[in-house]
Amino acid sequence: MNPARLVSLLGAAAALAFSSVAHAYLDPGTGSILLQGLLAAIAGGLVVGRLYWTKFKGLFSLSKGDPEKKPHETDDGTPK
Repeated sequence: MNPARLVSLLGAAAALAFSSVAHAYLDPGTGSILLQGLLAAIAGGLVVGRLYWTKFKGLFSLSKGDPEKKPHETDDGTPK
């Protein structure tokens, strides 16, 4: 392990070990922000999941060639 990283890790551990009790205040908007972050994470996961599901299904598809290419176009997209 890098010596600088080890010193940083030990410093962080010491700061956590010797910290006092925090009398923190959580305002009512905190729950809203946490809920918004959770919903954003779920939505992002669904988008990424759909992207990879489409690629996964493409591995097993029976059609040959590019699905975006129309039958009357050449490989570079120009009409025949």
